Amino acid sequence: MSTDAPIERERADAETDPFSPIRELVTARETHLNAPAARIRPDAVRQALSTLKAEAGYDHLACVTAQEYENRYESIYHLRSFDDPTREVSVVVPADKADPVSESVEAIFRTADWHEREAYDLIGIEYDDHPDLRRILLPETWQG
Repeated sequence: MSTDAPIERERADAETDPFSPIRELVTARETHLNAPAARIRPDAVRQALSTLKAEAGYDHLACVTAQEYENRYESIYHLRSFDDPTREVSVVVPADKADPVSESVEAIFRTADWHEREAYDLIGIEYDDHPDLRRILLPETWQG
């Protein structure tokens, strides 16, 4: 009996399921045309993105988008691999409509700095531990 079987199985899982390293943090899957997406627990944003960067090779945060729905907000992190730009995943993070707060990933991906500020400015999601969370596009006096 080979002792390599579990390692080979893990490698195969990672190749077919980009979210296998964060399986325990995923609450739902979504199918998108360009990239698979996983919804994760709001309290696990840093852990999930750090793991995808270190263990799955998603070392580039292409952008962060934010959406408003009737009952929630969402931050969507679009990750890619510099080694293979065709490898892309989206990580969806829900935030409560009454208290839209999420963890900042600026310490993991520097590109999150401006993207999270934009989501804060235009949608209203606050990012805990963001080093410079302030308006980036709209004037300070903007009401809306």
